[in-house]
Amino acid sequence: MTDRTFFCTPNQMRGSSILLPEKRKPLLLMRKMEPVLARSEELLKEIHALVDRPIRLMVACGNQNRTLLKNYVRAKLPASLELVAGPGCSVCVMPAGHIDAFVKVASQPGVITAVCEDLLQVRGSKESLGSICAKGARVELINTPQEALDIARHEPDSTVVYVAAGFEATAPNVAETILCAAESGLENFCVIPSIRLLPPTIGRLMENEKLHIEGLLCSDSNNVVSDTDAYSHLARKYNLPCCIAGFTLEDVLEGILFLVRQVKAGTAEVSDDSAFSWSPLETNTALRIVSEVFCAVETDWRGLGTISRSGFVIRDELALFDATRRFNVHFTEGHENSKCQCNEIISGRSIPTDCPFFGMSCTPASPVGPCMISDEGICHSYFKYELQSP
Repeated sequence: MTDRTFFCTPNQMRGSSILLPEKRKPLLLMRKMEPVLARSEELLKEIHALVDRPIRLMVACGNQNRTLLKNYVRAKLPASLELVAGPGCSVCVMPAGHIDAFVKVASQPGVITAVCEDLLQVRGSKESLGSICAKGARVELINTPQEALDIARHEPDSTVVYVAAGFEATAPNVAETILCAAESGLENFCVIPSIRLLPPTIGRLMENEKLHIEGLLCSDSNNVVSDTDAYSHLARKYNLPCCIAGFTLEDVLEGILFLVRQVKAGTAEVSDDSAFSWSPLETNTALRIVSEVFCAVETDWRGLGTISRSGFVIRDELALFDATRRFNVHFTEGHENSKCQCNEIISGRSIPTDCPFFGMSCTPASPVGPCMISDEGICHSYFKYELQSP
């Protein structure tokens, strides 16, 4: 594998940190935060100066919504500027039928299921990976697909199934891992793919004129596979200003300001001022690897139905590493929890506080639906920050 480089997503890169000596840390944090806070206040003033009528924007990314809520920014924005969530949480958009397939595979003898923690509690029609783990199924919590590959190397008598759930930003890493398994002859490793592409789904939402979305803010972490051209197409077709931005408060506010300016000017352009930039070599390599392993097909989304070319499946040439084929499992229509209003919330039709269960019977300690389970879920962020707003 000397000719390949494992990719990590922008989120994973930002997740790393260097601990500072205790005595120096407060001083460094103060120096770092002062100019950022000042810039954020300037951006808020500019937004207030521009917004003179109702404007409705969609903040698709769960991490960007969390940034806004964590910094209590919604109360500081103009009252007529409405921000709604979108389908930018991969756990939240996972339909029950996909969870059912994960559970069925994980229940097979000799299988070790490797999965991210957020997905563990999400229920399918009846069970979750967490509930069958309590009954004896072996489920390992991991952060990267490479960790699943390591488990397969150390457990040659078991079949390790990696649950590849995420958006297009995760595709290069997963594709690289599958190719690594193929080149190493590691036949006890396979992947059950549930990777989704965001632009086709935004297009489906924009067909609903009742939503009246006038601008879209989305994450730069998806941009390596769904490049700017995909958002340019959305902008032209739906007269929809789009901004691809990072995750800091300044990033998000600059994105909102860009969208407000576009709405006011009656234009629909795309801004890609993302905090993370892929080099042309990295982009071309990632796209090549993804196309070598995956092809786009129609995929089911929670609350949004089946959307054309919005998901990835593993190509026939690598069928050995496709858990759905190895275990003859199909993604079927499952039964969603009727009490959960995640469907409306992730499609911009409602906000968490519209749900009668929010903060009552549905909390992070006892979640009813996936929007309260995942750290990226809008209900989880609302509960953690909005209910504790100073």
